[in-house]
Amino acid sequence: MDVAVIQMLVFMAVLFLVIGVNAVIRKESQTLSGAKPLVFRVFYAEIGLLGKMAGPWMDHVFPTQARAIRNDLIAAALPLEPLEIRGLQCFAGAVIGAVSWVMTFILSLHVGYALLAGALFALMGWAYPVSWVARRALQRKDRMSKSMPYAIDLITVAMEAGQDFGAAVRNLVNEGPRGPLRDEFGVTLRQVELGKSRVEALKAMADRIQLDEFRSLVTSVVQSSEMGASISGTLKIQAEEIRRRRFQRAERQAARAPSLMLIPTALFILPAVFIIIAVPIVIRAMESGMGEYFKR
Repeated sequence: MDVAVIQMLVFMAVLFLVIGVNAVIRKESQTLSGAKPLVFRVFYAEIGLLGKMAGPWMDHVFPTQARAIRNDLIAAALPLEPLEIRGLQCFAGAVIGAVSWVMTFILSLHVGYALLAGALFALMGWAYPVSWVARRALQRKDRMSKSMPYAIDLITVAMEAGQDFGAAVRNLVNEGPRGPLRDEFGVTLRQVELGKSRVEALKAMADRIQLDEFRSLVTSVVQSSEMGASISGTLKIQAEEIRRRRFQRAERQAARAPSLMLIPTALFILPAVFIIIAVPIVIRAMESGMGEYFKR
């Protein structure tokens, strides 16, 4: 069997395996609030053992990645520990690498190709859990960033109606639209009720969600409280500032769109256009006898 065909079959098989695992993880994480994804519950012992064995060593070798995993787990609000992600890295790398090795060896009967495919897909399986956590954190932060101006407006309206800041936040938690930002405000409200000061609770929330605009909001609220200024006026200004930043970010992304479209255009659209234009010309030339002229 041709080597290119074998490589394509192996790639597609492992790709569908990864897509299937990703779909299961995403579905479980979306439907079960506070529950660990299915793969962590099914292979709990294996992932836990691998995490304890290899996790500390991996954190020592890749300290920057270890910090990123911890921050992303907090931002994504996943009920997981960094060692569990390390264990999943080892587990996914071993399973996907072994499956790709076996499939390549069965199709090609060549040990070298099988080892190469196994190593390549093992590396992909090892890197996938980290990228999955980072993507979950980015998606959650994006949702909170989009809903933040509306949430601040609700708090501002409640304060202008006569409520204090705590009552306005409680009103948002009880009556506001569902989403991660409302959940984070709920955690902050419970911390205040348990004795933590409002400033400390807001700063802890800023550390959890890791959004620059919310850090700026907390700083402004703290300064307004210390200076005796109107918090509702500060919140209104911050809401407008967040909207302005969102519009600027959208404009920058729109400006990048043409350059991002160059590669897919060159790879997919231009060859198809060339084929559509050139093939009829070549066929007509061959039918008219010009093909015999070029064969001479």
